Amino acid sequence: MAGSATNFTGASSAFGTLPVLKEERQLGLLDHSWVNIGIAVATWAFLLGGTTAMFVGARDGIAAIIIGNVIGVAIVSVSVCLGTSKYGVEQFTFARSVFGRAGVLMLVCIFLAIYGVGWSSVLAIMFGRAISEVTNSTAGTTIGPNDLGVTAFAIIAIAVSWVLLWKGPTAVKWLNRIVGPGKLALCAGILILLFAEKSWSAIAAAAPLQPFDDPSTNFMVAVEINLAASFGWWPILGNIARFTKTPRAALWPNITGIFAAAVVGEVIGLLAALSLGNFDPTAWMIPLGGMTIGVIALLFIGLANITAIVSIFYGMCLAMRQAGGRRFENIPWGVLTGALFIPVIIVSFFPAQIYDNFFVFLAWTALGFAPLSGVTAVDYILLRRGQVNSRDLYRDEPGTDYAFWGGVNWIAFIALIVGGLVYYALFNPLSLTAHNALFNVISASVPSCIAAGLVHYVLTKSLLRPGGRGGYAA
Repeated sequence: MAGSATNFTGASSAFGTLPVLKEERQLGLLDHSWVNIGIAVATWAFLLGGTTAMFVGARDGIAAIIIGNVIGVAIVSVSVCLGTSKYGVEQFTFARSVFGRAGVLMLVCIFLAIYGVGWSSVLAIMFGRAISEVTNSTAGTTIGPNDLGVTAFAIIAIAVSWVLLWKGPTAVKWLNRIVGPGKLALCAGILILLFAEKSWSAIAAAAPLQPFDDPSTNFMVAVEINLAASFGWWPILGNIARFTKTPRAALWPNITGIFAAAVVGEVIGLLAALSLGNFDPTAWMIPLGGMTIGVIALLFIGLANITAIVSIFYGMCLAMRQAGGRRFENIPWGVLTGALFIPVIIVSFFPAQIYDNFFVFLAWTALGFAPLSGVTAVDYILLRRGQVNSRDLYRDEPGTDYAFWGGVNWIAFIALIVGGLVYYALFNPLSLTAHNALFNVISASVPSCIAAGLVHYVLTKSLLRPGGRGGYAA
């Protein structure tokens, strides 16, 4: 692949894996903020808020939402946005500096298969339920929450997402300039309607929907759910940041867009769920706002889900293209994206199973992405001090900086395993119960993230750097 280096500075493409040049970058601070708002204020924000209401009341819920999001979003932003913005490199191509070329392929197969299909299926099914509520109210249909009608609408959402994705990552740029502010206006409208029905004191006094017996466990489970959601941004944010014009535009919109918008959406979901006694946002829009406002709200939510699906799959498709090498790079973009949507269509035929296991899916997301965030943040900031050999990211010959052992950095994977074991030692992601009393004090995601980063740091300095592997400067 020696020829790749000579073409390295050539014109790059939004559909490829070569670096995005400075003159090709289109996202400033404001545009990046609107893109982030567009993907953060999706139905999942309302659903996460409703999920938080299952364990805690309004005051504890607001605290859990803020704590979980500010910690997770800050760590993920530093972990993936600084490097991809500086070098303009696709996120999973950049991850070769941590895991090696073959190691990234393993990472893509394990993480993105679960994350991309899982989250996109949840969003598509929620779109289907939202539109079903619209047709039930306006056209007199009787589509149940788990009927084939929901699946049919979910497939429509997938098809629209595919068309937008086919046009490239900037296809939703102008759409988000309208949808982003519109969804913020929607949030404000829901709050007004909510407090027109009930006072703050009444909502604050509402009991959680399905709490555990121990109040401390309830609060930390609520924090953990929000940590899981915020760590779950890891596969998305880096590939958006590579199109930003400055480091400032790459980093801060994650706070003004992802964190702030997600908190707003989740708090609204929390209060609405406590007020109406139902965690599912598609079930309380029309009862809360009436026919006209409720239908508009559901349509906006559906549109927000489509922008989120596009963002998820853009990163997933680029990751598959770079991990698969020339075979995937030669597949037309529209064909590749369409093929990867097929599993989402299949899963959409099981809406009840997806919704019933949403909380379990969140917990498993944290078990994977919390240690992944710790490893990548420590590698770029502490071990490499922000310096990467960008040419060697595209070379797989023995002796290059990121060849490691047969193209795999086993130390990084050992760190991920240790982080996952620490998570499981504290918290059971299947039953949402604590394995250790320390969970009620320190959660599971944060110790998992720290443990993975620490193991990666120690083993890299003691084994990789002295052996001259990985391109770690002395």
